[in-house]
Amino acid sequence: MGQPSRLEHLADDLWQLSLEEVRHFQAVASKIVEAKEQIAAAEASAGELQDEAAAGALRELRGYLEDEDLALSGPEAVLLAAFCKHQEGAEALETKGVNIFLDSYGRKPANTTSVVEKLVKRRLMALEDAGLHSHKSYQLTAEGRREAWDLVGRLRRGRGKKRFSVVD
Repeated sequence: MGQPSRLEHLADDLWQLSLEEVRHFQAVASKIVEAKEQIAAAEASAGELQDEAAAGALRELRGYLEDEDLALSGPEAVLLAAFCKHQEGAEALETKGVNIFLDSYGRKPANTTSVVEKLVKRRLMALEDAGLHSHKSYQLTAEGRREAWDLVGRLRRGRGKKRFSVVD
């Protein structure tokens, strides 16, 4: 037979208490449950607020990509696309996926791979995999995320968007 659980130990200890002590413990236990429920609710609420902020950031980023009047260079478009994917939780991206993503907004650069290579040289992206016959896989670096936030800031100032913040 296995070791007694913590709950079994606690039950044994409680059995040893007097009726008055058990009643006092019951009041303490109720307060502990109430406090833990409040903590759980606060954590859930904080998570929802972070999700809402991330969703707002993605809406804003996609809005810039959708705006046909907004002139973005190839590197800017690729950087925004990579930042969108980063905000969605993607760790590594393939150039083919970025091509499809940008093409859906009418923003596909002539050669995404060469744009990524330029961004790698600037240390805004890091190559993860460069297979012989596959699309290159890369990741947005911390410097790339900072540069993307700088780009978003410039775009906001140009379009008068209100400020938001997202935990990175």
